Amino acid sequence: MIRELVKWCRSAVRHSSTVQLRDYQQHVIDRCIDRIVKREGPRVRIGVSLATGGGKTVIFSNLVKQLSEKHGFARTLILAHRRELVMQAAGTVRKCIPHSSVQIEMGKCVASLDRSAGRVEVVIASTQSLIRRLDNHPRDYFDLIIIDEAHHAVANSYLKILDHYDGAVPVVGFSATFERADNKALSTVMDEIVYHRGILEMISDKWLCEGKFTTVNIDCDLSKVELSSGTKDFKLDKLSSALNTEQLNEVVLNAYLHKRAANGFKSTLLFAVDIKHVESLYQLFRDRGVTAGYVTSNTPTEKRDQIVRDFRAGRIEVLINCGIFTEGTDMPNIDCILLCRPTRSRSLLIQMIGRGLRLHHSKDHCHIIDFVGASNVGVVSVPTLAGIEHFQGTLQDATMSDLLKIKEEIELERNRQLEKEEAYQESFHAWLNEIDSFDLTLSTFDNFRSFYDQQQTTSAVTDMALDERTFFPTSVYPWVKFAKDGWGFSLHNGHHLRLYKQNIKGNAVEYVLRLYREIPHYLRDKTGVRFIPRELIKTGEFSKAISKVAEVIEILSKTTEDNSSVKNFTRFAKWRKQPATVKQKNSIKRKLQSRLNTDGSSYPSLSPIDIATFADRLNKGEASNILFATSLASVYPIKSLLKVLEYKKAKL
Repeated sequence: MIRELVKWCRSAVRHSSTVQLRDYQQHVIDRCIDRIVKREGPRVRIGVSLATGGGKTVIFSNLVKQLSEKHGFARTLILAHRRELVMQAAGTVRKCIPHSSVQIEMGKCVASLDRSAGRVEVVIASTQSLIRRLDNHPRDYFDLIIIDEAHHAVANSYLKILDHYDGAVPVVGFSATFERADNKALSTVMDEIVYHRGILEMISDKWLCEGKFTTVNIDCDLSKVELSSGTKDFKLDKLSSALNTEQLNEVVLNAYLHKRAANGFKSTLLFAVDIKHVESLYQLFRDRGVTAGYVTSNTPTEKRDQIVRDFRAGRIEVLINCGIFTEGTDMPNIDCILLCRPTRSRSLLIQMIGRGLRLHHSKDHCHIIDFVGASNVGVVSVPTLAGIEHFQGTLQDATMSDLLKIKEEIELERNRQLEKEEAYQESFHAWLNEIDSFDLTLSTFDNFRSFYDQQQTTSAVTDMALDERTFFPTSVYPWVKFAKDGWGFSLHNGHHLRLYKQNIKGNAVEYVLRLYREIPHYLRDKTGVRFIPRELIKTGEFSKAISKVAEVIEILSKTTEDNSSVKNFTRFAKWRKQPATVKQKNSIKRKLQSRLNTDGSSYPSLSPIDIATFADRLNKGEASNILFATSLASVYPIKSLLKVLEYKKAKL
C-alpha cells in the first residue's frame, strides 16, 4: 500500500488518453459552471444527483478542467471519505487533465501546496486525514471544492472542513443518493440540486444495463429486530443473529446455484450483514465448490486489492462483503447481485443495486436476487426503485420495464378503488341523511370507513352468510341494540325477545335467544322480579337463531277466528308513523341531556338545542324503540345514540 501511495504522491505523469464525454455529462458540467459563474450570492453550494454508473468521477474531473481553462480556477480540493474513492478520483483526474498536478492528502501522503505552480493543481483528500491537518492549509487556498459521495457531507468532519475554508469558495457535491438515513438535513451543506438522473432514466437511455429482479421469500420475521436510534435501520448484530442461520444460508446458496445453472453467472457480488455473516456464507459457498472470496473491514488493504483484481479477472465467482462495496468500487463485470442484507434505507438499496448496473461487454443485464423477509417492517426492496412501496408479490426475472408496468397496474387499481370509495361516500351520506338515528345504532358501522368496508365485503361475496352485520339494520322488525352484543325486540304487554352473542372457546361464538315475559305489577311487588326468561335456542349459527325468531313471530301473528290480525309486529305498523307523544319526547330529552351533562366531553359538538330538535322530530315508533332499549339497559343505548347524533351533525 505504501509503495502505491508514494507513487500517487509524486508529481503528475502525463497521459495522452482523453475521455469522450456523454451528452448528459457535459450537460451536468454546463449546469454547474452556469451556477458557479453566475452566482447570485456570496456562497454557491450545489449538488448533482446521478445514478451509480453515471460517471460522476469523470464529470467532476472534467468540471475541474473546464473551469480552469475557461474561468481561471487554478486549485481544486476533492473530498472523499474512503481510500478507494480517493484513488479512483486521482486516476481519473490524471487521465482527464494530463498536465495537472495531482496530489493526495491521505495517510502517509501529504500534499505540497504551492501557489506558484503554473498548472492546474488538484488535491484529493480523505476527510479523516485532512481534518487533522487543516492548520497546514490556508483558508483561501482553493478556488473550488468538490465532495464525492456528498450524502455524507453533513457529518461533523465535513462541516468542520468546509467551515475552515473561505465561505465564498464554490462547493459542488456528487452523489447517487442525496438521502440521509439519519434524516440530517443536507440543506445545511447543499443549497440546490442542479441536476438529477436516476437509475430508471439511465437504463432507459442505455447508459446502464438492464436489471432482472427476482425475489426469494425466506422464513424470517424481522419485526423483532431492533432499530438503530440514529439511522432507523436495523442494528447489524441483531439482524445478523436473525439471518445468519444454517437454514437461511442454505436458501441463499441454493437460490444462487439454481439461478447460476440457468443463467451462467460469472461474477456475483453478495452483500451480507456483518463479518460473521460474511464468514459463514463464504465457508458454505466454498464447501459446495463455489470459487468465492470475501472482503471485510478486517481485510488488509493489499489483500483486498488482490481479491478485487481476481474478481475482475474472473478468478473469483462470488465476492462476499459487508458494507465495503456499496460505494466507490468500479467492478463493471458484475452480472449478479445477492441482496442478503435487508435494509430500511432506500439510499443503501440503490447503492448496492447500482454496483451491478454498469455497462460491460460480458453482459446484457445484471440479475438482482433479493432475499425478502416474512414480515413488512419498513424494509425496502427492488420494487422501490420503480416507486412501488410495500410490494407484497414476488418477482421472477422481472425487468425494470416490468416493474414500471406493475406500478401502472397498482396505480390503476388504486384509482379504481378511489372512484369506488367516492361513490360509496355519496351513497353513505345519502343513507345517513335518510336513516333514523336510533336505527343507526343497530349497525356495526358508525363511520364511513366501517360502512365502506362492509360494502366491499358484501360485494365481494355474492352468497354471504346471514349475520348480525346485515340482518338487524335491514330487518322488517324494530330491533333495538341495548348492549355491545345484545339485541331486543318488543312484542306486546312488555313481553320481548332478547338475542345475545357470546364468545366461547377460541374464536367461536354462540347465539342465545330468550323470551322474556313481563309479570303483573302486583306480583312484581312481592317477588322483586319483572321478567321471567325462557331460553328458546342456543346455537353457533346466527341463521338458526333468526329462524327461531320467525317461528315465535308466526305464532304470535296468527289471526283470530274472525280473521282479524292480532298484532302487526313490523316497523311498518301504522301507529309507528304517528308523532311521538309529549311524554315520550320529554322522557327521551331528559335521558339524553342527563348523559350529555355527565359525559359532555365525549360529544363536543352537541348542545341541548340539538337534543331538543332530535326529540321533537320523533315519531311513536322511533320513540318507542328508544324507551324500550333504555328499559333493558339505561346507559348503553343512550351513549350509542349520542355518538350517532354527534357523528351525523359533523358529517351532514
